[in-house]
Amino acid sequence: MTTTHWQPFEADLDQILARYPRPLEALAQRQIPALVLRNAYPSEHATGLMQRFAERGYFSRDTVDQESQLSGGSYLDLGTSMGRTGADPDAFFAHAARTHQLFSHLFDGFADPVATMYNALQKLAPDKEVHTACEPDGRRYGPAIFRIYHGDEGHRAHYDSLARRSGERSHYAAAQFDHQFAGILCMQSAEPDGEPFIYDCYADDEIDALVRAGQWDEYVQAQKIACAQVLLEPGDLYFFYTENIHAVPPVARATPRVVLAFFCAMAADREEIFVWS
Repeated sequence: MTTTHWQPFEADLDQILARYPRPLEALAQRQIPALVLRNAYPSEHATGLMQRFAERGYFSRDTVDQESQLSGGSYLDLGTSMGRTGADPDAFFAHAARTHQLFSHLFDGFADPVATMYNALQKLAPDKEVHTACEPDGRRYGPAIFRIYHGDEGHRAHYDSLARRSGERSHYAAAQFDHQFAGILCMQSAEPDGEPFIYDCYADDEIDALVRAGQWDEYVQAQKIACAQVLLEPGDLYFFYTENIHAVPPVARATPRVVLAFFCAMAADREEIFVWS
């Protein structure tokens, strides 16, 4: 479901830059809901990696442990999650170090999907320096994370902003940027109704209160808020502004939906873009 006046912009990197010379700013200003790069990663490599994940048990909660870097919950994470481990910085950075070690060989024989995402982001922000977020003492965050959704798992309507919703994580260096975005690379697709929705609505305090009160759907209908759905196939990559309300609807899935994701943050007065998971 998309609106006629607020739709994702699908193009190659050169075409995106020709249309939007500062594409991340266009996202933050809600000119467009998402930038979509089709076939950014070879689909046959995505299929091959999913076979590797299946063979290693990464689709199963029975494999959840520290050694595999697979974390449980309503969905499975392969990699380091700020949301799940960031409350304890020592645990977070130790987990991130193990993720860097795992990712150094996990993609052997295939194109590196993490590098694919970083390279695309760098081309979308040629005047910035894109790198994995780190603290002043050099400790690195997780570079990206695989999210594995089974059954009817999803995400309710919400927004993401380490700067605005950091709480006990406000001391992290990545919380010191003005705008937050996400990059999502589809590795194994879901049914169309299970792909994400992005709403043309910046999540200020009033909107956040409506969402928390369970009144978001009624508000969308009453205010006729535009939304766009990003439909993905393996190898497709997109970027969006996470401070807009967004959701991943729960649907009955025959096979797991798998994406590789990261957050990234920028500020007009900062030369770098921080990336983390």
